[in-house]
Amino acid sequence: MIKLLKLQKAVFILIAGVLSFIAYKILDANEVKGSIYFQMLAGVLIIIGALWLLYPILFAKKDNDGNAEIITDPTVEVPVDEEEKKPATE
Repeated sequence: MIKLLKLQKAVFILIAGVLSFIAYKILDANEVKGSIYFQMLAGVLIIIGALWLLYPILFAKKDNDGNAEIITDPTVEVPVDEEEKKPATE
């Protein structure tokens, strides 16, 4: 689903934000002076990642019925659910 909606980069940015926060906590425990910059970087990356996850919802196109139509990546094949044939019971 993430690949289908082109949200892989947003997930990578969120992961980078979490890793930056972990680096901040480690450096802060060792009382490194520049650790605050990792905390600021983590905050900025988390905010950017969260906004990027909202992008398909905010910019979805509406069809004639007013329903949102989210544009997906055309190169990704979507598996089609086939109806299971149930045996007829008597």
